[in-house]
Parts: sequence; C-alpha cells; structure tokens
Amino acid sequence: MSFKKILVAVDDSPATATVFTKALELAQREAAQLMISHSIELVVSSQATMNLVELKIQTEQAQGLLRFYYQKAKAQGILAEFSYQTGDPGTNICDLAQSWGADLIVLGRRGLKGFAEFLAGSVSNHVVHHAPCSVLVVQGQ
Repeated sequence: MSFKKILVAVDDSPATATVFTKALELAQREAAQLMISHSIELVVSSQATMNLVELKIQTEQAQGLLRFYYQKAKAQGILAEFSYQTGDPGTNICDLAQSWGADLIVLGRRGLKGFAEFLAGSVSNHVVHHAPCSVLVVQGQ
C-alpha cells in the first residue's frame, strides 16, 4: 500500500513529537505530501458566550505550533502544508482528510481507558470509526 497524502494531527502534548516523527518517516519513505493539522476546541461559558481573547491566544499558539512542525518537515525535504480548525478535533480531522484527499491519518492516543476515556472523549476512537482513509494511531505514554 502506498501513501501519497498523509495528514498528521498535532497538539501540545508530549506524545506529539513521537507522532510527528512517525508521520515524517512515512512521508520520507513514501515520498508523500504532509498536511499538519491542529484543532482548537471552543469552550463556551455558562452564559453561552465565547471568550474572544482566549480564542485569539489559542489561535496564535496553534499557528506557532503548526509553523514549528512545518519547519521540521521542510528541513527534511518534505512537501508540507498546515491547517487549523475550531471545533471538535475528531470531526475536524475526518473532514480535513476528506476535503484534502488524505490516504493516511497519523494521530496519537493518550491511552485512557474506561470511565476516564468516556469523560475525556477519544479523538482517536472517533477518527478510527469515521475516517475516509487508513488511520495509524501512535500509542502515547
């Protein structure tokens, strides 16, 4: 199986470095393009209003994170681009994979189980069940 368009989902967790390294290795081996993606989850207060200052801060942090990983890919000679979205990460990843035409999604998994996974939600579980392409889940610590 050959992969030509690899979407890698990044965040600010410690496991992201491992996930990104795996995506880079695959992109190099397959001579694939890389889409680096990040989702900003919108937090709505009890008055159903969004804190625009917090959104601006999160957007700036997302752009910095994406530029960091973009530069790493570029330094390895990988054709890359990046994108960030607001909203549910699992849905965003699947939607971007569909619209960009990805044939592989690489993302991490925190390793939560049972009730903790239920409370925190599972982006990787959502993506595995709803992705329009193959998915590689890299286990976190």
